[in-house]
Amino acid sequence: MTAERPRVVLALSPLAERHVEGLLFDTDAPLELLASTLDADELLERVREHTPEAVLVSPELAGLSPAHCERVRATGARLVGLALDEPERLALDALAVDAKIDASVSREELLAAVHGGVGDTRPAPAVAPGPQVKRGEDHGSLLAVIGGKGAPGASECAASLAVLAHERWDTILVELDALGGGLALRLGADPGDGSILGLIRATQAGEGALRELIERWRCERSGWPTVLLGPPDPDALTELAQSGAITRALDALTGLYPLVVCDVGFLLADAQQSAARCHREALIDADAVLLVLGTREAQLRDGLRQLKLMLDTLAIPPERLRIIANGLGGPSSATKDTLNQTITEHLADSGVTVDAWLDWDTRTARRAHRNGTPFALARRRSAYARALAGLLDELFLPDHTGIGPKAKRRKRRLVPPRPPSQEQPHSGGEEVALPWQT
Repeated sequence: MTAERPRVVLALSPLAERHVEGLLFDTDAPLELLASTLDADELLERVREHTPEAVLVSPELAGLSPAHCERVRATGARLVGLALDEPERLALDALAVDAKIDASVSREELLAAVHGGVGDTRPAPAVAPGPQVKRGEDHGSLLAVIGGKGAPGASECAASLAVLAHERWDTILVELDALGGGLALRLGADPGDGSILGLIRATQAGEGALRELIERWRCERSGWPTVLLGPPDPDALTELAQSGAITRALDALTGLYPLVVCDVGFLLADAQQSAARCHREALIDADAVLLVLGTREAQLRDGLRQLKLMLDTLAIPPERLRIIANGLGGPSSATKDTLNQTITEHLADSGVTVDAWLDWDTRTARRAHRNGTPFALARRRSAYARALAGLLDELFLPDHTGIGPKAKRRKRRLVPPRPPSQEQPHSGGEEVALPWQT
């Protein structure tokens, strides 16, 4: 009977643990307790070590933040929050736990919350989480491209980057815009013939012949890299939002392709929404995150808000972030000097800067629309294509095999320019990983 009990890691404050210790540590306890931690910084380590089905957590755990919770869920473990009062219930809402219980929880209610039932806000995973794949020089790289609200061309950047990268390495473009990115319509393809949903179901079912399955699901069109479309049915969001579902699917792809480029939807702020949950997990999984900022006032404001959310709420390290300013010189766009000054002021304390500037290019857009190709192929020598090719040169080097990408290291971290009165002599900088060696 013990082996059938749900395997759980405890992440409770001492006070919360005392309220439920009779239930948790009874001789006939409903849960198999694998480990316990009193510190949020140790939580992810314990989860990766023991691969539990769930984590029982209290909002008063030392150092606990939404970023910790997102990373735990990305491993495939459900988060069950224990609240002792109403303020703690509100705190659990902010952490977007999968289920909530209180100190009077019964044995049956506890099991239902762990499996998916009482107080549940997320679907339970189809299978118990397994070991996480650790990407590195001998495994595929994962690049996530995201924009702010207002569609400043993030999907086009993702497609064009995938096109250019595919000329160097075997690359797949994955549509992970849970709100519907419209890639199927652009390609004239039917997502019902194959999509990321099929891969998620296969990885959760433990299918072994993923390469053969992906060959059936992927979309091949002239002038495009290999594409894996988004799900055909909006109702599929409940499956995509399962804990660890996106992670397992992307890990499978990086085991088959040297480079995976994800087009991620903009919705991030409300972690209670399934779409935001999918997008957050993709960004956390990514080895590098590329944020596309629009150059109109509203687009820039939304994009900077997106950047703050990624840095603060999701705690994505600045060295993994890269920024593109897109649409320079277009209608209602400010000048580059004005934009650079505005962006620099906002990024001064973030450790990031604009890595590429993309000009508004009506001629390329018309040709791409007419030919049904990404911008980078519509005009190979356009300023748009050259800028993205230059960005790839800054991000990648061939690995030792010559068939895959390897992270290129930056000699020193970029820092915003100081006023003349504050400038200090250059003392050399410590090398940091660029952009995704974590």
